[in-house]
Amino acid sequence: MPRGRLTLEFPLYMDRSARRFLEELLRIPAPSGYEGAAQDLWRSYVSKFAGKVERDVHGNQYTTIEGRSQRGLILVGHIDEIGLIVQYIDDDGFIFVRAVGGVDVSILPSHRVRIAGRSGHVPGVIGKRAFHLRERDGEEKPPRIDDLYIDIGATKKAEAAARVEIGDPVVFGGDFEPLGGEFATARNFDNRMGCFAVAETLRRLSAGRKKPGYSIHGVSSVQEETGLWGAGNIASHLRPAAAVAIDVTHDTHHPSVKRQRHGDIRCGAGPVLTRGVRSSKPLFEQIRSVAKKAKIPFQVETDQGHTHTDADPISTRDAGTPVAVLSVPCRYMHTSCEVIHLGDLEKAVDLLVALCLRLNPEQSLLPA
Repeated sequence: MPRGRLTLEFPLYMDRSARRFLEELLRIPAPSGYEGAAQDLWRSYVSKFAGKVERDVHGNQYTTIEGRSQRGLILVGHIDEIGLIVQYIDDDGFIFVRAVGGVDVSILPSHRVRIAGRSGHVPGVIGKRAFHLRERDGEEKPPRIDDLYIDIGATKKAEAAARVEIGDPVVFGGDFEPLGGEFATARNFDNRMGCFAVAETLRRLSAGRKKPGYSIHGVSSVQEETGLWGAGNIASHLRPAAAVAIDVTHDTHHPSVKRQRHGDIRCGAGPVLTRGVRSSKPLFEQIRSVAKKAKIPFQVETDQGHTHTDADPISTRDAGTPVAVLSVPCRYMHTSCEVIHLGDLEKAVDLLVALCLRLNPEQSLLPA
């Protein structure tokens, strides 16, 4: 091993095949609307232990583990990530893009990118004028998306167009990489991590002897980052009794974040339960009770009417569905170097498994 190379300290109880699956899932570029390759991997992995995986016309995928009751509980993570899309190629072969999802344009200059073309991935860089060439008469203004361009080493439009087409998706940032201890970074823990948690929960349930109380619908949804609407279609189809969205939330224990405003959430302190306006209060109480009985550490954050997760569209479909959100703390969300603590991810799966096995489908989820 090269000197200085870090070895990731995975939680010792994480299955080896699950480790490989997580790393492979994080490598695949899959911006909103272009999730096919990542969904193929999710389906291939999950079908080994959970049976047939269905898909709808938009690309959402789901499978079901039968429970003691026919009432259904959805566990959903969205597989799409933020990215860019090719909009225009100029005469010199430079490529201009638009944002897909909530992209912070200010971080993009000087990034390396991958364009997912018909014939494979095309490497490129987002160019930035050298500081020697900047005007000295004032501060440089923050870039706009219209100002940015991708350089793929082409010298004319036809040369670039032979490799890249209008509408090709683009991702920026690095793949999975270990940091110190159980910390790791990737461009897309939001929310490839949630799809992993759903898959790992299904794997553990299928390997156990005890049936869950509810029938568990494991869902890998699409297009959360561009409108929070993919998962709502699945809810209309499955008509569940309740749903839990698994996603990331903001770690607030790093410089420049005001905890008075954003709450007190820390990587390494356990998964996060959402409590507030949109979240079902009876479902929250049941999940909190399960976590306490199972001695799984957890944190609490609030929602003020929107969770900004797949729970939102599910909650309003048809006659309405009680929803909860289970999150993993994440530093630097929607950047090219998101960071999580893998122990939080493992404990989130522990809590999901415990919830599926202990949640009583006869217990009312109606608010008091």
